[in-house]
Amino acid sequence: MSATRHLAAFAVAFALVSASGSTALAQKNYDTGATDTEIKIGNIMPYSGAASAYGVIGKTED
Repeated sequence: MSATRHLAAFAVAFALVSASGSTALAQKNYDTGATDTEIKIGNIMPYSGAASAYGVIGKTED
């Protein structure tokens, strides 16, 4: 390889390493129930209708 190709290969490798080592700059934008350390998982229970007797299970899990 010529010196120019070595320099170009080094420049590309340096750019890739520099880009992959940076931190994400996205804003922390969470929905309701999510934080940096916790995600609250909801449930789907029948609270009305014919199967509403099973809704008691969902109410006790909260």
